[in-house]
Amino acid sequence: MHIHPYRQCSRDGGHDRLLDGLSVLRQSLDLARREGAAWVMAGDFKMPKTFWPQSALTGAHEILREYDDVPKLMVAGNHDARGVGGSGLAPFKDVADVVETSGIVVLGDTMFACAPWDADRDRVRKMVNDARNVDEFTPLIAHAFLMGCALGPDDVRLNKGVPVEEYGDFPVAFFGDVHKGQQLAKRPASWEAYDIRSTDADVDAAQLRRPEPWNGEVFYPGSPYMQTWGERNDGVKGALVANLETGEVWLKAFDAPRFRHVELVEGRLEEFLDQQEEGEYERDFLRIVYSGLTCSALDHLRDIKCRSFQLIFRRPVPIESRVEIHAGMNRLEMLTRYVDARALPEGADKTRALDAGMRLLG
Repeated sequence: MHIHPYRQCSRDGGHDRLLDGLSVLRQSLDLARREGAAWVMAGDFKMPKTFWPQSALTGAHEILREYDDVPKLMVAGNHDARGVGGSGLAPFKDVADVVETSGIVVLGDTMFACAPWDADRDRVRKMVNDARNVDEFTPLIAHAFLMGCALGPDDVRLNKGVPVEEYGDFPVAFFGDVHKGQQLAKRPASWEAYDIRSTDADVDAAQLRRPEPWNGEVFYPGSPYMQTWGERNDGVKGALVANLETGEVWLKAFDAPRFRHVELVEGRLEEFLDQQEEGEYERDFLRIVYSGLTCSALDHLRDIKCRSFQLIFRRPVPIESRVEIHAGMNRLEMLTRYVDARALPEGADKTRALDAGMRLLG
């Protein structure tokens, strides 16, 4: 959630951005109430790490108190770091089950294994495996950067992440920390980001998993609303609704401003303007990166209505095929994406090229 009066793109010192976050918090609790579900927050409720902005703390607490009929579980993330008096979630112990150390929490008829950001993973693994051994259905709620997960374009992490196996043999897990919504299936063991693009403005729900037995999948719900340019064009944001009995998982979209990033080169301006629907960017933060456009052409952009508008000039350069590579990948994933983005010489065998590349990297 990162409830915070962000000053970036704010018109009034951050108050409007705080209202964005509080609105999404209310939308998430409304959703839980309509679904008759528990509301689960898998870490990083606050921002920054070292203190609570008073307006954010007061506003969030007031909203949570309004939904006393909704069961709430809050697991501490690294931004909710512990200090004197407990974690940054300590003020909410009167309105939610707050988990600051790993353990079991019972909500309704379900036991949840909970692992905060600094949990003892040996203890968590034993807790999860013991539940599995006695055939007790115990989903995992945790906060961590897992090895191989996808990151946003500005999210650089030097450590390689935690292997998911360190959390034991859980039936299904929901992790906080990474803002990009995605899921990992054990069979095959590959990450897949939610395929709901930002252009699908009318999408309000998407089924991510059909009814079937759980198979040890991991879900990152991601941030419920865009908070910085690092989440630009990240697709529809919202919350996951998981039916633990049937195995269904839905992504339900929330109404919030988005960060929209557009790159324009000479000759594409008219095409861009023709494609815009009336009021498409009116509530969004719009950044246009342009190269080769004249000043007279840029005058036409003044008619676009948006909440915040940035223009960035980039000197025209030849663009090769691009591939998304980040620190969370292992070496084979990085090399495969690199090779896929560039045509191999005629007659070259991809498998041999990857094998040679891996030996060179080794």
